[in-house]
Amino acid sequence: MRNPSPRLVTPPCAFVVAIACWSVVIVGCTQQPPAPPPMPPAPRALSIYARRGQSQAQQNKDKAECQSMASAQATSSETWAQAFTACMAARGYTVQ
Repeated sequence: MRNPSPRLVTPPCAFVVAIACWSVVIVGCTQQPPAPPPMPPAPRALSIYARRGQSQAQQNKDKAECQSMASAQATSSETWAQAFTACMAARGYTVQ
């Protein structure tokens, strides 16, 4: 009994040309790749105002600590801004 001829399966995104000895060459694509998702909006700039007369050195220290805490907790730029704002507010700052 003779084996049936091999079956040629074509990928969904290609033209296929069969060449002697059962070689296959992919020569082109018929489908476009999906468009990439849109970029998220850039994070907004935050302004910080001391409500309790904190020195510039204290402001810098508080800002660095709150940035570190927010970065550890955030899953997006929006959640980062929320965590940072809450941290600074707890230390006596207004963030806008």
